[in-house]
Amino acid sequence: MNYPARNCVFAFLILGLLSTSKSISQNNKTAKRPNIIFILTDDQRWDMLGCAGNKIIQTPVIDSLAYKGVRFTHAMVTTPICAASRASIITGLYERTHNFTFNRPPLRKAYTNTSYPYLLKRSGYETGFVGKLGVDLEDSVDSLFSWSRQSGFPYWKEVNGKVKHLTDIQGDQAIEFINHSPTDKPFCLSLSFSAPHADDDSKEQYFSAPPFDTMYQHAVMPIPTTANPAFYEALPDFLKNTMSRERWYWRFDTPDKFQEMVKGYYRMISQVDYTIGRIQTELSRLGIADNTVIIFMGDNGYFLGDRGSADKWLMHDLSIRVPLIVYDPRRTTKGGLIIDDMVLNIDITSTIIELGGIQLPLQLQGRSLLKIVNDLHSTKLRQSFSEHLMDEPRIPNSECIRTSKWKFIRYPKHPEYIELYNLVLDSEEIHNLAYETKHRARVKYYNRQCDKKIRTLTADRIQ
Repeated sequence: MNYPARNCVFAFLILGLLSTSKSISQNNKTAKRPNIIFILTDDQRWDMLGCAGNKIIQTPVIDSLAYKGVRFTHAMVTTPICAASRASIITGLYERTHNFTFNRPPLRKAYTNTSYPYLLKRSGYETGFVGKLGVDLEDSVDSLFSWSRQSGFPYWKEVNGKVKHLTDIQGDQAIEFINHSPTDKPFCLSLSFSAPHADDDSKEQYFSAPPFDTMYQHAVMPIPTTANPAFYEALPDFLKNTMSRERWYWRFDTPDKFQEMVKGYYRMISQVDYTIGRIQTELSRLGIADNTVIIFMGDNGYFLGDRGSADKWLMHDLSIRVPLIVYDPRRTTKGGLIIDDMVLNIDITSTIIELGGIQLPLQLQGRSLLKIVNDLHSTKLRQSFSEHLMDEPRIPNSECIRTSKWKFIRYPKHPEYIELYNLVLDSEEIHNLAYETKHRARVKYYNRQCDKKIRTLTADRIQ
């Protein structure tokens, strides 16, 4: 596509966001159920947005959603890897229960039968999927989605004789679905961008189209505190030379490579931001923006050289903490709302189902966030549980309990090593307190909490 000049891109988007079409159709104006667009990015950690306090990255469209909607500052994934996390988002279940990740049998029909796309489709929604699904299904994709366009790497593809960037293609497909949806019923579009996930098979790793490919060229990307080689050398042996370290060599092992790779990561996020703006402009043009709820989230976090690592998989906040924004134009409260309480990726399932006016299945393990979005009283989640169960020798299995103050991490195949952090005093999780005498009782308590949670999640598995 032909992009506007770089200095006009974001001004153009903001104007588009502020404008509202006067031609709102009667069908959508009177609809009791909203259209829903659930946007999922790949490997975008929580602090990679301007509204989250990042002073370098340019994300004006997503920031606008946050400033007018609800931003959750402590959204946690229950598993920090795409396959399992996406299965959890679809089903509203922990990995321990749905039992799907890489190198496992497909996600069972018994679980997808209570998924948000399945229930919405059967309640009259037009359901669509665009992008990276990332989940093998026992049942067909058609059982969940009325319309789908699955697409993945590489980032450059030929479409109608022209080479286009994958993010642009996925944006085009999202707009295609919106335009082809029936006007007499609501739609739910699941848009899963491949970006900013690196193309692991390419030396360049990160790709963006003009004008984004020149963004941040004069910026200096900050080096993480824990990127200090001494930090990595102090880790136990089983946490060294993992797949995270292997990919660190691909991306961050020299200062120049670090700068260029991190800039590439930022560029891909900015291009996603622009593409979301294109979609919003189309919603306004069609006169349906005022009845379309937009939910934006990342599937897991990401290490950018932090702790001497790349990618995700571990239980530190940079790996399990993701952006989450819910923008409902029907919300009566003016201005944005910032929620610091912990919420989970599995809460999205219940939230979307309730938005669709459907009774929540009892087996869902997440909760709807609509009470919070609508400024109603809601019980706080006092602690979250995350786990990584993939059978891969180069990625250690791990389990974690997190509260607003404490983080406890253990490794089932390496019980000799545990971690405990005071997140209030040590947000970067640098000082492991697990072996201090005064914290022995706390370590035992969180060990028991992990055991208890695992028993519950295992019992909930369908036999």
